Amino acid sequence: MPIIVLLLSNFITMTGMGFVVPFLPVYARELGASGFDLGILVAGFSLAMGLCQPFAGSLSDKYGRKKFLMTGLAIFSTCGFAYTISESVIDITIVRFVQGFGAGMVFPVAMAYMADWTPPTYEGRYMGIFHISLMAGFGSGPVAGGILNDAFGTQTAFLAMGISAFVSLLLILLFLPESQQSEKNKQEVHSVFKVFIYILKQSRMRGVLIVRIAIMLAMVPSFIFLPVMMTENMEASGTIIGIAIAIRVLITALLQIPCGIIADRYNRVYITLISIFLVAITVSFYGFTETTWQLIGTFILLGICEAAFLPTTTAIAMESGESYGMGATMGVFNTAQTLGMFIGSIVGGLLIDTYGFGQAFLILGCAVGFFSLLGAGVLLKNPRASHH
Repeated sequence: MPIIVLLLSNFITMTGMGFVVPFLPVYARELGASGFDLGILVAGFSLAMGLCQPFAGSLSDKYGRKKFLMTGLAIFSTCGFAYTISESVIDITIVRFVQGFGAGMVFPVAMAYMADWTPPTYEGRYMGIFHISLMAGFGSGPVAGGILNDAFGTQTAFLAMGISAFVSLLLILLFLPESQQSEKNKQEVHSVFKVFIYILKQSRMRGVLIVRIAIMLAMVPSFIFLPVMMTENMEASGTIIGIAIAIRVLITALLQIPCGIIADRYNRVYITLISIFLVAITVSFYGFTETTWQLIGTFILLGICEAAFLPTTTAIAMESGESYGMGATMGVFNTAQTLGMFIGSIVGGLLIDTYGFGQAFLILGCAVGFFSLLGAGVLLKNPRASHH
């Protein structure tokens, strides 16, 4: 029952995000945002989330997870409503920045909740199910959000986002118990700084953090600029944009369970490296697509690679969490993701303003490949450590 409540809350929250996130770049563009401005919009969110995640995760190990999850959802909901009174690029950037703190509480704590309930050797499967709840929600939101956007305007999608987060908050308040594992581990909690040092001493975790940053250099710009490319280059409607994002995210979600089973049965390091190198190759061609279906096809290929990457890297991180607290470990682990989001959004925006979509994504693909090689050099020092 608690797992079902957590997964349902994930689904509802991400559906609300899906209402807005695909159309936020287009809305910002209508307010006069440049490519760099769009990068700042996402970078601010990433910065706030990255600053908050490790501390929220560590503190949830000590003081309990539920209160942090509820606080994050309250911030999410408030910011959803705040978008409706935003009238400039600066306004929505500030709201997005504040919302990042909410995300910094929600995601690592929810992930730690799930990790607390995961049986040994089933890390890949359980985290696959966890990611399904996120992706299924995020994949469902864009279609409904696109219809709302086309029929009633972006403001309606913002309202729907605020309402969905509030519903998740009520669900957690009324039906989700505190994690028993968190209660047991309160006396064994380590500071976030000690966890970070511990993680950096492990070759596998150093490698995972590097490739976690690398994949976001591809994923974040591909998401940010998909609506812009489809609107400005292909004259697509909001509904078509929503469908494109939904197809990609839902395919990734459907692959989570089989990819999670594979992650539990086979070498996680090898699967991680194969998927990240395929991402580097695929994103290099992303900006050269000329038709809607070419762009959507490339976007879906990125989603398939991501489906293999997510459960393997999360499972490796969970192995470390068993020693130093799931909340703290997931907070540090997710900070690598937000660092990649920050770098990818800023650099992606600058590259697109300077070189256009084609060359910009080619450069990003090369950067992903370079960091993947660095990560591979570290991970392959002990590849069998993640073989079950």
